[in-house]
Amino acid sequence: MTTMNQQVNELVVKDLTELWDGRLPTWDEFKEASHEGRVRVNKTVAAQAIHWKGIPTVMVVLYGIITIWAAFLLTPVMIGLYFFDVVGGWWILGGVFGAWLLLQVSRDGQCEGIKMGAERNEALYSTLVANGAFLFPPSQ
Repeated sequence: MTTMNQQVNELVVKDLTELWDGRLPTWDEFKEASHEGRVRVNKTVAAQAIHWKGIPTVMVVLYGIITIWAAFLLTPVMIGLYFFDVVGGWWILGGVFGAWLLLQVSRDGQCEGIKMGAERNEALYSTLVANGAFLFPPSQ
């Protein structure tokens, strides 16, 4: 039984294949499209692939560890500080907003990280594109 994420990823691969006349784009075509800003990245695949070999280490640490953990810990820390009477109640709301913001930054960074890794490593690109990570049209 396939999950909803797997079905979406398969549809992305199907759509990409249709855009490229029945084939997946080559690594060089991907790099060209990436430099032109035409590549859209699947955020779900990016979240799963951010720790794969070939992704730049700085992107893994920053967006796969630091920002994601900060996002998940910010609100509970604010709640704890409120109960110890260190901060006021508005800080909890600020913590929720900050966590949401950090989560968005983390997701966007994960997308950039796998795109950077795919630009540097053809084998990684092949694996990612086959798993529905990228969607981009041919150049006009």
